[in-house]
Amino acid sequence: MANPIERKAVRIVLVDARGDVLLLHTRDLSDENFGSAWELPGGGVEKGELFFAAAYREIKEETGLELDETCVALPQWRRDVLYTYRGERRLQHETIAVARIAEVAPAISTTLRVSFESEDHFDYRWWSPQDIAHSHQLFFPRSLPTQLPCLLRGDEIMETLEVWPETSHVTSPGGQSKVRS
Repeated sequence: MANPIERKAVRIVLVDARGDVLLLHTRDLSDENFGSAWELPGGGVEKGELFFAAAYREIKEETGLELDETCVALPQWRRDVLYTYRGERRLQHETIAVARIAEVAPAISTTLRVSFESEDHFDYRWWSPQDIAHSHQLFFPRSLPTQLPCLLRGDEIMETLEVWPETSHVTSPGGQSKVRS
């Protein structure tokens, strides 16, 4: 196995005026066995880019929303994840922050997404934290249902490495993740 490609990424827990959190329904079209997962918006940090610049850019690209500079909090959650995406094994160092907006469940625009995002992000939903906590869906990060309450109350989170096997993941009809060899 080749060494994974290391990259930095930002993710944003985007909270609307009702307290709901935006998640993107995503898949990996290069791996039909992956199934789907609900993930926090965000993505790779470009060389020389600072956290807040990357956060604003990623939210605008993936959702069409322009965040006010005052709505993004300092990052509170740091984690590493090892996973395969589009045939590339990645070790991703993620920094996650909360951003609060004044609107309730604003519509999302997909016009600024890069081509692979348009292919892989096929839906979105504003979830209540309670719905996330009780769901059997697959989330990215996997620990989102347990870490979200901690993050929303202001806790600092340093998470251990999350490893997604190189084998494909399948989401069963009930939403449970299964590993396929």
